[in-house]
Amino acid sequence: MFIHYTKTHLEQFVEELYIAHSILQPEDITIPKLSEELNVLVNYAPITSRAYESATGVRYILLDNRTTPMKQRFDFLHELCHILRHAGNQTVLPAPFIKAQEEDAEKFVLYATMPFFMLQSYKLSDVYYTAVHQISALFGVPTDMAKIRFDQILRREYEGELWPVRRKERAYTFYPTGETADHVSEHPVIFAYYDPYSTLDGPDQLIICLDPHTLSSQSEWMIPLEERFQEMELDTLRNLEYAPAARGDLVCFDGQLTLQLHQLVHRYGLSKRNFVLQMRDVEKILEADQSTVRRFI
Repeated sequence: MFIHYTKTHLEQFVEELYIAHSILQPEDITIPKLSEELNVLVNYAPITSRAYESATGVRYILLDNRTTPMKQRFDFLHELCHILRHAGNQTVLPAPFIKAQEEDAEKFVLYATMPFFMLQSYKLSDVYYTAVHQISALFGVPTDMAKIRFDQILRREYEGELWPVRRKERAYTFYPTGETADHVSEHPVIFAYYDPYSTLDGPDQLIICLDPHTLSSQSEWMIPLEERFQEMELDTLRNLEYAPAARGDLVCFDGQLTLQLHQLVHRYGLSKRNFVLQMRDVEKILEADQSTVRRFI
């Protein structure tokens, strides 16, 4: 049904985890099944849900028994993400690390409750709200949560469908300021795209528009993360000809993040001037740099 949809790295992680442990149907996404397959001990008590791992490697999730079964399942998946993907005690971690982990766990819950590889095997109605209710009933989630996931899938499907069309039909580079290749900005410009359905407080993508001189004369360019970037609307992003910049195109040292222009030029030549950075990649690079700095303090 969705042939242009592209999964995120986190979504791919969830899919591979589920398939490896025979979590293949919506009815498999239960606390007993997941805890047994993933070797996690679960207990219930009248306290806030939490997860921890013993010194011997035994993994525990303690769930709040005062909440509903649905909320307990969501809490379980949230804490499971911490166990599988995160390290460190949040009581002593810096606030940016805690924020990044919590955002990652919230996205994990969305993917883990409604995995795309399960969803795509079902025939959904062509009527939008009927399809939302189908997803809600199929995966046992509230309709507002099913709507967020369905909107996310539709948006990525639409973007994936447009991407090859844009590359084929547009013969010039479009710039967010309305400029074309015949008249471009004299300096790099950064825009931010905020996904209204994202769990991130900040932008989900940074769109870096480079001028020809910077692109051809510099091997790297420092990204001024302390600045407030102008927001880009979704319609503008859809009409923008751009190329992805990967995590490997970023280097961070002592808090300064640089984009490796020589790698982009080697990959795309000088024809591409607009590049999209995923904020999840930026945050991981910054976290790795902070971790390195702390080891030498």
